[in-house]
Amino acid sequence: MPTYVRQQEITHRIGASGRLHLRVTDADVRLQANDDEEVRLRATFEIRAGSDEEADRTFAEARLDVAAGDGVLEVADVSGRGDLGSAIRRLVSGRGHIGLSVEGTAPRRAGLRIEGVSGDLVIEGARGEQRYTTVNGDVYGTDLGGSVQVTTVSGDATLRAPESLALRVQTVSGDLSAVTPLLREARMNTVSGDLELEAALDRTGDFRAESVSGDLVLGLIGGATVEVRGLSSDIHAEVNHRVEGSSDRRRIVIGDGTPRLVFSSMSGDVNVRRPRRLDASSASQSGAPGESASRPPLSEQDSLEILRALERGDIDVDEAARRLGENSNA
Repeated sequence: MPTYVRQQEITHRIGASGRLHLRVTDADVRLQANDDEEVRLRATFEIRAGSDEEADRTFAEARLDVAAGDGVLEVADVSGRGDLGSAIRRLVSGRGHIGLSVEGTAPRRAGLRIEGVSGDLVIEGARGEQRYTTVNGDVYGTDLGGSVQVTTVSGDATLRAPESLALRVQTVSGDLSAVTPLLREARMNTVSGDLELEAALDRTGDFRAESVSGDLVLGLIGGATVEVRGLSSDIHAEVNHRVEGSSDRRRIVIGDGTPRLVFSSMSGDVNVRRPRRLDASSASQSGAPGESASRPPLSEQDSLEILRALERGDIDVDEAARRLGENSNA
């Protein structure tokens, strides 16, 4: 059966700080933020049909719903209407084979709410209040800022921010990787997904992570106290630190110990290490309370920790050489 392509164009001015709400079920979404005040979306439908006429009829039923108002745009696919009868009729008639993808632009500081089920979400340049929801689709965010909330079941989330970020994450088995020079606050909940953060932590921020069996890896710039609540959780640290507390409430204190990050888990482990994607100078330029750009020479204990990490397989030979070489030349 041949495939026919149909497109739907959607344009609406929402202003620099308006709201965009996009709900799609089985569709990849790619959205780039810019300095315009308009949302421009292009929905591409790939329809398997017996003829052009049949494809046109299917397209007429599958077109996205659009509700536009002052400073707001809401767009939803047929599943978002709750029109189950129409969806079932398409499936039974053999016209349910529709591939959908959505791409477009939105104002940089607009409020974004994007919901999907199985498609991937790719977002670039957003700086406003953002909420991304998927079931088994992945979330890729680059050049982000503002506040980001991610909810997934099995989808992974990869977030990269050149400026400060506030973060909220809920996942069942999906993994999170977030890199930002300054994390203002973070609330993270997972069942078995792993959490990887690389950042300086704002001294006044609230930082909490909860998991059943998922691990936390923290590539830390500056100081912090990492409090671990869990009888079966192990703590590893590749930076200068001291350990305090009892077996079920242990604390790793780095630097002056400010701020505090609380990790609660049944069996998840914690590993605190130096950042691998950021350096202290990038954190300083973003206002982070990090280390200075010039690092002091490694202590004997630090050198041993690097060699132990290499022996455990946590880092490779090149990474170990880089860490030892950087600081020997400092």
